Amino acid sequence: MKRHLETEAAEALRDTLNQISVIRVKEIHVEPYGRNDKTLIAEVDVTGHAHVLVCKVAGNCDSAHLRRTLIELKELASRFPGATTPVLIASELSGEAQLLCSDENTGFLDLEGNARLYLDEVFIVKRSLPRLNRLPSPAEPLPTSETARFAQVA
Repeated sequence: MKRHLETEAAEALRDTLNQISVIRVKEIHVEPYGRNDKTLIAEVDVTGHAHVLVCKVAGNCDSAHLRRTLIELKELASRFPGATTPVLIASELSGEAQLLCSDENTGFLDLEGNARLYLDEVFIVKRSLPRLNRLPSPAEPLPTSETARFAQVA
């Protein structure tokens, strides 16, 4: 399950970055960190300058876990030389979690289509519409006098 989430997270990150013409994705790979944690490292080129995104994939986004993850992300990002952006990736982030990431100067991306990333001169913000339950397909319309007339001719 965790492996699947990491794969989806890497694809969502790649898709988001590829939407911006001045960003060229060089490589996205997974590095082990700690005992069970894995970190996505995205090496990109932004308007000719190298930039690294250090990403943690969070399965659990409760407030206490989120704060610990943000601290870990900042610590990890500080280990990389040059321009680095810490990014939290989750399947879904609440408005409160998004605000917390913004307050901590950490980028975020969720699999629902929301993102906020700051890469040098490029600022990416995506907001998805809430998912609504799909309505059943409408029934076939009743014939009007005009369509009824054509039906009789046929």
